[in-house]
Amino acid sequence: MGKLVFSLLIIWVTFTFTSLRAFFVQWISFYFITFAIGGSMMGVHYFLASEVNVLHGAVVTFRGGYGDPVSWLFVVLGFPVSYFFTKWRLNQVSVHRMKLEDIYDVTVEWQGRQAVCKGLVDSGNQLTDPLSGKIVFLADQHLWGQFFSKEELDRLDVDKVTVTMEDLAEETQAAIRLVPFRAAGSQSGLLLTLVVERIIVHTDAGDLEMKHPLLGVQQKDLTHDRLYHMLIHPHMMVKGKSA
Repeated sequence: MGKLVFSLLIIWVTFTFTSLRAFFVQWISFYFITFAIGGSMMGVHYFLASEVNVLHGAVVTFRGGYGDPVSWLFVVLGFPVSYFFTKWRLNQVSVHRMKLEDIYDVTVEWQGRQAVCKGLVDSGNQLTDPLSGKIVFLADQHLWGQFFSKEELDRLDVDKVTVTMEDLAEETQAAIRLVPFRAAGSQSGLLLTLVVERIIVHTDAGDLEMKHPLLGVQQKDLTHDRLYHMLIHPHMMVKGKSA
């Protein structure tokens, strides 16, 4: 029981707590990596330490090599190899899972200021403004909090904006657009968006830029683990101008 509590303490100290689910995943991953590295080291050790010979017509095995228990020399040499092999395999799994929906660094420019966040290419997002034809991105409170205070962001709620419009700055009022949308399995609604100056998606092949797109306001986090804070319209990856 003490080891269990100690492992929970290690995860709590090492990683920033964002949610109970994320904490549990990190804790399970900690044990997975520990057992993977330890198991591979033990397997290689006993593979090298055991020998097979034929004695008087019978197959016999005996232990030699580094002996038992595992020597410190084997631990020092085997740990880095097992660690980097396990890390490489986990990276391969991550690349495979995210090959269709990649996460990129994103910069948003508006009113002479910049905000940065992680963005996910959402292949299911086909939302456009029916009047202007502009494509619509969506960002949560993490990004908008870099432009607005908590009180100002609360006024940008789609259900309150008609009442709180006069309390907003003139530049903000001029940038507001209400875009109709219909999500799967739900009724139609309106999404409050702002016309920003520019969105830049930073990719390995270069920067992709789109001027004056619509960026929707999400009052809550887009994901429980806060892995990303913007949904990137897939057309951005095709129509975005290379910078």
